[in-house]
Amino acid sequence: MLTRIKISNSATGLLYQRFKAEQQYYTPNIILRNALMFSISNGDKYDKQEINMSGTEFQISTLFGNNSNIYKLLIDQYYKRKLTDQEYKTIICYHIEEGLRNNDFSSMFI
Repeated sequence: MLTRIKISNSATGLLYQRFKAEQQYYTPNIILRNALMFSISNGDKYDKQEINMSGTEFQISTLFGNNSNIYKLLIDQYYKRKLTDQEYKTIICYHIEEGLRNNDFSSMFI
């Protein structure tokens, strides 16, 4: 069971540069959680590309709160299989970065 996750360096940069103003109203974990789900709702799919997971570290309990098992089940269902912890970690990082990069996601906060 995962307890911590590191997002990518580029996701960390996007979070603290592009979403700096939003952090007056939303904590980083809420922005990241919404970026993850935004990416999934857009139909983005991880396709084995390498992801640099050496950015900011978050505890899973901080990122997903009491709903961490629900997020795991949703992502397993989205990928139509039970993911390993390593796959789950990589896929979370992928979707967070994709969500943060999407201009439509950033416009949600305007």
